[in-house]
Amino acid sequence: MKLIKQIFPLTLISSLRFFGLFVVMPVISVYALSLGASPLMVGLAVGGYALTQIIFQTPFGILGDKFDKRTIIAFGLLLFIAGSLLCAYTDNIYLLIAGRMLQGSGAIASVITALISDLTKEEQRTKAMALMGGGISLSFLLAMLLGPLIGGIYGTKSLFWLTAILSLFALLILIFKVPKAKPIQYSYDENFKHTHYLKDPNLWVMYLSSFLQKALVNLGFVIIPLVLHQDFNLNANDLWKFYAPAGILGIFAMAPTSIMAEKYGRYKTMMALGIVAFGMCFLLFCLSDYYHALWIFVAGIIVFFIGFDIHEPIMQSLSSKYPKAFQRSSALGLFTTFGFLGSFLGAVLGGILYSHIGLFYLSLGIGIVAVVWILILFIVLKNPIKQKTLFLPYSPSYHLANLATLKGVSDYYNTDQTLIIQYNPQLIQEEKIKEVL
Repeated sequence: MKLIKQIFPLTLISSLRFFGLFVVMPVISVYALSLGASPLMVGLAVGGYALTQIIFQTPFGILGDKFDKRTIIAFGLLLFIAGSLLCAYTDNIYLLIAGRMLQGSGAIASVITALISDLTKEEQRTKAMALMGGGISLSFLLAMLLGPLIGGIYGTKSLFWLTAILSLFALLILIFKVPKAKPIQYSYDENFKHTHYLKDPNLWVMYLSSFLQKALVNLGFVIIPLVLHQDFNLNANDLWKFYAPAGILGIFAMAPTSIMAEKYGRYKTMMALGIVAFGMCFLLFCLSDYYHALWIFVAGIIVFFIGFDIHEPIMQSLSSKYPKAFQRSSALGLFTTFGFLGSFLGAVLGGILYSHIGLFYLSLGIGIVAVVWILILFIVLKNPIKQKTLFLPYSPSYHLANLATLKGVSDYYNTDQTLIIQYNPQLIQEEKIKEVL
């Protein structure tokens, strides 16, 4: 209960921010088209935020290490509010794109994650990150349900006003509810052998997966509303009828697949299942175009959400299991960067390719990409070893060098006067570790 109270304000801030990014996704491509946008402009309106996320993510991370993280988060929220207001005011496609890019320039996701790490003990950190991930997943679901409904009734501009108001609320939460944290210092054994995260093939598969997953998701959010609007003559206020059931059915896939991955170590299988879902989704899109059948396209939308909801809760968790603790932040930063790059290119190329080659050939090409992706996954990716973590009060009398000689000890470091040791329980037992110390 104490953990929830400690991180709930930051989780709420993160969730409100992501809700603001997601809530316009189901309808913004049709809205951009109504402003006379070209296919390229439609893609930029959808994915422009991701481009500035890529550019500003590292600078915000550096500032977060040098200054009070709450101040940096506040600045990012102010940029997000300004971008939302610009989108709400304008009827010009170029200013809409500028507003979307301004929204993305407040790239504070990594700073929020770092502040949560600072506020929680090492043994509580995994639960804290899971709670934040759950909040983001819930915000996505609500955005998919409410975005088309509110946008259809009150117009797309109302969604940007809603985003600005919720972001202002997040800023007030930050000011009054989030405490200042002392940065945690880590100490490592420099002689302990490890693989650099840039040389780990498992991580490169995850970077590729992050890129492709986000590219397909944003490409989907470009073409799905356009197809419903242009090919099946549906209005923006009808979109919620398709997104809401698909979003609800997709969420049912989240819990069982997360349990299979986290509890039973079936990460690789669940990743493959998500890729299969994406491949099936675009196969159904392909067939719907060939037969001009709305029901086939709707089935594709449902499978699209299932694929997204299978992947989203486990991808970052899986990526965090390969690097050592002192490399984890850098490895996850690169993982996130690849994701935003995919978001940007997926949105931009989605609009261009849909207009030039049509839904049939676009979907066929993505099906081929999914096949190659799943082959790479099976050939290269290895399931992470299920490990245990031992927490001991740090003592200068410990013989830490002995840990490096033990088969089964994968990582150890000390922080906040606590010695943290990760080990494989199939190769070594806790008693043996304590004995050599």
